Amino acid sequence: MKNKKAKKESRILRHKDLLITASAGILVFMFFSFFYANHLRFAEQLQLFLCTGNYFTEKLLLPGGLNGWTGSFLTQFYNIPAAGAFIISILFISIQLLTRALIREFNDGRKNTYLLSFLPALAAGLMLCNELYPLSAVTGFTASLAAAWVYTGIKNEKRRFAAGVILIPLIYYILGGAFLSMVLIMTAYEIILLKNAALAHGMNKERINKAGTGTGTGRTGTETAGKGRSWAKRSKLCPILLYIFLSAAVPLLVRYFFVFQPAGQAFFTEFYYNIAGRIPPFIPVLLILPLPVVLFYSLIPERHLEKTSFLIIQLIVIPAMALTGFFKMVNFDAERTMTYDQLVRNRKWEKVIAFAGKKPPGNYLSLAMLNLSLAKTGIMAEEMFSFSQHGREGLFLRFEDEFISPMMGNEILYHIGLVNASQLYAFESMEVMPHMEKSVRAVKRLAETNLINGRYEVAGKYLKLLEKTLFYRKWALNTGKYLYNEEMINNHPDWGEKRKMAVRKDFFFHIDDIEAILIRMLSENPGNRIAFEYLAAWYLLGRELDKFAGLVPLMQQLGYREMPRSCQEAMLFYISLTNTDPLAGSPYRISPDVIQRMNSYARIYLNNPDARHLLAPAYSDTYWYYFHYAE
Repeated sequence: MKNKKAKKESRILRHKDLLITASAGILVFMFFSFFYANHLRFAEQLQLFLCTGNYFTEKLLLPGGLNGWTGSFLTQFYNIPAAGAFIISILFISIQLLTRALIREFNDGRKNTYLLSFLPALAAGLMLCNELYPLSAVTGFTASLAAAWVYTGIKNEKRRFAAGVILIPLIYYILGGAFLSMVLIMTAYEIILLKNAALAHGMNKERINKAGTGTGTGRTGTETAGKGRSWAKRSKLCPILLYIFLSAAVPLLVRYFFVFQPAGQAFFTEFYYNIAGRIPPFIPVLLILPLPVVLFYSLIPERHLEKTSFLIIQLIVIPAMALTGFFKMVNFDAERTMTYDQLVRNRKWEKVIAFAGKKPPGNYLSLAMLNLSLAKTGIMAEEMFSFSQHGREGLFLRFEDEFISPMMGNEILYHIGLVNASQLYAFESMEVMPHMEKSVRAVKRLAETNLINGRYEVAGKYLKLLEKTLFYRKWALNTGKYLYNEEMINNHPDWGEKRKMAVRKDFFFHIDDIEAILIRMLSENPGNRIAFEYLAAWYLLGRELDKFAGLVPLMQQLGYREMPRSCQEAMLFYISLTNTDPLAGSPYRISPDVIQRMNSYARIYLNNPDARHLLAPAYSDTYWYYFHYAE
């Protein structure tokens, strides 16, 4: 039994490094699956990957294009967060294992050279926490480390030199900017070999000198060895100088003869950051990072590597660096906004409201998604002030020459019946994409809006694009059945409703004119309840109580049995301010509970200089509190 137990413990010790690597990979998988899933979904929406030969060829013609195509292909699977998290965890493990293999090539036989191999993998994983860094940045980095490892594994000098000359232009063309990691490691490896050769020559020289002292032939032997060493040194310097020259010349030649672009982008290519023409500092830092990691253990005397204190220092420093990067790169506020967006995009209105109860909106983007969900569930006028409101910006999102506001804002316009305005927002969001690519989300919405408007030829073109995708092909084929079929569209629960809600008369859309547009929608379609609730909210959030009071007849037309609570609060407040009663002659009355609550609110408000803090616990969900204190 003891022997079996000892053997088992021995196996565990032998494989402890792999167990630690696997455990780290599982943690990465769990993080992206359960805590950052909507970042993955959001990133997938920003691209349109086509499973066609032309799409592949277009990418392949560009430097780094094969890597860009590979990254985009894998990004498709972000649509299933568990699959996306699995891909990221595999890349994380691969980077760590490749870095570990390179450390061994540089430090053959040295012990305790494991922990720092996690740094490049951690940096790559943290980089993907920002949606502006594409997956191709990490796939290229991983492949570059693999190429460097292959190079360092070639022991024959002539073959290694030939491989280096081939690899530099080849890896640049295939991977783009990540080739710099490979070049740095190749160059450092040759310098280390040169240094080791010099040390070996010094030892040989000492032996020759000793032998010469005894025989009288030392001078001739030393001179011959010196000439041989000088020639060998020059010959070994040639690969290093040639590698440096090629790494500078190849991108510049491509820029001059094939793809004209800014000099910086010529080296890094366009597949490492989602804003065209920009390379943030994090990219060169990531590409350089493997070099100091593999050299670090070479520079530390071996006797220090085996000390327990050195291990403890690594166990403190590396987690500290990881935590610093985590707090700097991970954005849970953005993840919260993307969660609102994801739920709205999939029309999970009740889940949006439930989520808001746990994690209230942190910006206008998420607040607008919450208010849309309240409107779609028919409780906007009742419950809007149960959530913290911050003016009219939480109703409609302005188009600010960036892609997120129009992408999310088109959802609001679509669901209240402004199909053409939704189409405008969707199209413009795609036009201002920072990487200047098409968005599968925008293309899908454009197919819908053109189908609703009866522009079947245009809708068909968008559907043809979606038919060439992996995850949207089925939807596109099913939607294609509606083309040129008026009856099917009119009977569709969503598209048929949008046709009925459509504004028939032409108008120029601008978000600043949304009040007039909502009034026009209600004049043409008095039964458009969601437009009514948005108009009422517009007046309440803008503190225009006189205009709000004028909506009572419309409320009757829409069949409200009783006035929603928030509307009662606003109406009672208006009556107290103006001494006029817009409810006279209508079936609506203010409930006794609302009257009693306003009286209690008024006593605190009028008699306490710090009334805001006293009122907040019990009255922050009222219109009166919003009217007096909301910013």
